[in-house]
Amino acid sequence: MSSDTVDRILKSAESQARTGGYNAFSFREIAKDIGIKSSSIHYHFPTKADLATELTKRYTEKFTQHLEMIDVGGKDLISKLSDYADLFYEALRTDQKMCLCGLFAAEADALPDEVKAQTQKFFKTNISWLEDLLTKHDVPSPESEAMKLLANMEGAMLLAKAFESEKHFKGAIDLSKFE
Repeated sequence: MSSDTVDRILKSAESQARTGGYNAFSFREIAKDIGIKSSSIHYHFPTKADLATELTKRYTEKFTQHLEMIDVGGKDLISKLSDYADLFYEALRTDQKMCLCGLFAAEADALPDEVKAQTQKFFKTNISWLEDLLTKHDVPSPESEAMKLLANMEGAMLLAKAFESEKHFKGAIDLSKFE
């Protein structure tokens, strides 16, 4: 099987997981979705935990690439934070799905350890990036503010999904204290 097959497996798993969390995807459903046998998925990912770990790792890597793109350029703090908020907003707007790691975090007690660790890495990466950004702009209590910003983004996504309205995301985001 090619890396194209692995990418298709991961894309299908991500779509299903971002709809309903860890228990929302199965090898059988992924196989059906992409037209292969579930044994072919087991060839690449022996267990569901292996698949979810790789899925979360790739999700974090892609998100980190977006964070690096925000860093490039001479934008001011509010512009960078707006770009950051847009990463979450675009996930809602484009495919009407939640943040993968946000969903997995809500299920942390039931996740396999390796999936939980990779989910934590997503949050640590975001907090670290935000903390660095806020420190560069002399924002007081950068670690605390970073955690609040990340919680605000994840919470805004929840509101938007609960009310089936993107306007609830935009309404929940307030970056005015950083202007």
